[in-house]
Amino acid sequence: MIEIFNDATIIYSVVILLTVVTLIVEIICIKATSLDVADDFARVFLLIILASICEWIGVVSPVFPPGFRWFVMMAKSLELMVAPIIPVSFALTTTRERLKMRHIIPLGVNMLNIFVSIFLGHVFYFSPDNVYHHGPLYFLYVIAYFSGVIYLLLKILALSKRVEFKDFLVVFFSLIILVGGLLIQALLSEIRVDWLAAALASTMICLNYLTQDQKKAVEDMKKAMDEANMANKAKTNFMGRMSHDLRTPINGIMGMTQIAEKNIDNKEMVLDCLEKIDSSNRHLMSLIGDILQMSSLESGGITLSNDSFDIVDTLKDSIQMLSSSAKDRGVRIFDDEFAGIKYRKVIGSPTHVRQVFTNIISNAVKYNKMGGFVEIKTSTIGEKDGKVMYRFTISDTGLGMSDDFLKKIFEPFSREEDENIIKRPGSGLGMSIVKELVSLMDGSISVISEKNVGSVFTVDLPFVVEKDDKDDKAEEDAPLSFEGKRVLLVEDNDLNQEIAIYMLKDRGFEVETASNGKEALGKFLSSPLFYFDCILMDIMMPVMNGLDATRAIRNSNRPDSSIPIIAMTANAYEEDKRECISAGMDEHISKPLEEKEIMAAIARHIR
Repeated sequence: MIEIFNDATIIYSVVILLTVVTLIVEIICIKATSLDVADDFARVFLLIILASICEWIGVVSPVFPPGFRWFVMMAKSLELMVAPIIPVSFALTTTRERLKMRHIIPLGVNMLNIFVSIFLGHVFYFSPDNVYHHGPLYFLYVIAYFSGVIYLLLKILALSKRVEFKDFLVVFFSLIILVGGLLIQALLSEIRVDWLAAALASTMICLNYLTQDQKKAVEDMKKAMDEANMANKAKTNFMGRMSHDLRTPINGIMGMTQIAEKNIDNKEMVLDCLEKIDSSNRHLMSLIGDILQMSSLESGGITLSNDSFDIVDTLKDSIQMLSSSAKDRGVRIFDDEFAGIKYRKVIGSPTHVRQVFTNIISNAVKYNKMGGFVEIKTSTIGEKDGKVMYRFTISDTGLGMSDDFLKKIFEPFSREEDENIIKRPGSGLGMSIVKELVSLMDGSISVISEKNVGSVFTVDLPFVVEKDDKDDKAEEDAPLSFEGKRVLLVEDNDLNQEIAIYMLKDRGFEVETASNGKEALGKFLSSPLFYFDCILMDIMMPVMNGLDATRAIRNSNRPDSSIPIIAMTANAYEEDKRECISAGMDEHISKPLEEKEIMAAIARHIR
């Protein structure tokens, strides 16, 4: 027994032990990482461990009795099956490529060859005293082994053309270690040092990938921290601006209210104060609307409608809304009379189309110079299968934007760092809202600008052409008077109730009120048939909300259960509108209330 364990056996046992320990440690390390090819590394290492142990069994087999012969043959066959897989797996691992059928077939043939050799002895065999001998076809195993080495060389060559030089050097030196081990094994040694060479080479590759992985993780973390810091800075700047921008109109409202109170007998001054209060109020609502809409866009809460509308009237509405502001600033708005619009009646989302143009034209007016102008041009740039693509070009002679700001103009909370621009009120959300809405409509927007010269916005929007392309209005204006009509106003807020009562009575309505849905339901059910002509219903109310009250009215057996019910609520999102219609309401009006809008809605249902 002692004579069997000679110096060579001891050296080889130490080599095997080093190989196995090295690879087990490596497997534990890579399994603890998020490396994509960790399983490939583990597979290579396990194969080397298996081959090493099998070889060791073959070396020490003479110490076992002849009856152990079959176990030794199985161990040797496993080693010879695994050996050609080592370079192939190593090649796949270095290039992060998964095992494919073209790799498996030749390896499978070699495994079959070795397995058959257990019985026929044509690749290897054991003498009766358990001494290992090469068979006449051992060269087939050698060919399989070195074919894997050649495959590895080709892989390394291909890899060198795709990776950074420092990564290639690591793989190249690993290849030298592996091939050097194979040559030493083939030419000089009876001890299988190629297993240890493969282990060391794989370890170099693994450590390189692990270092890259950790470096990338650190870079990603740093990038995320930078982005978070930038986002926090943007939000901090935004909150600072919002504090200023929100307080400005609030201060105007409060100041003008106090002035009006002190000059209540001066009708001209009171009217002037009321106009300024109304202007400040509209600006405040615009800021709040931008903030809420940006939040809704980011959460995916905006849904486009699919309505028929007149695109020219929509553009005119946007211009009309801004004409007063433009006049005050000495800015003229020109248009080409929308000559480029081929079809006026289209199908789309008119509310959001109007908002896109209002935001762009509003900025063109706000950031313009005294005596400047805004020009709007239209053109039809495509038409196919009942769809049309319109291009809208809005140019101005305003303050312009720097090249640096143009890169982030569509980012939320972004404003040009310019004294002339910062002092003009704005949330920094208008253009990001425009960008999101245009994208939702499958359109595109671009901008060119030059400081102190002006800007040009180009918006391309697709629409479905409505078949009946008439220019006359679909609806008549709401009647001026509703004398003799009776409305049930359901509103829990006293101030909102007072405002609505005034609007309704001013148009001739007889108004009855309820403070919640349950009270409204009771009044409706206890009233004579067709007593009420219309119900204006708030949504968020105590005791019973407006949606449940509407469902109860619709489900009652009264002949007048189909009475027009119009939602009049601060729930202003598209999904709120859909929920109201689903509950049985006829229409949805969002607060703050506009008298013209309320009367037009009522007129659509009770005329």
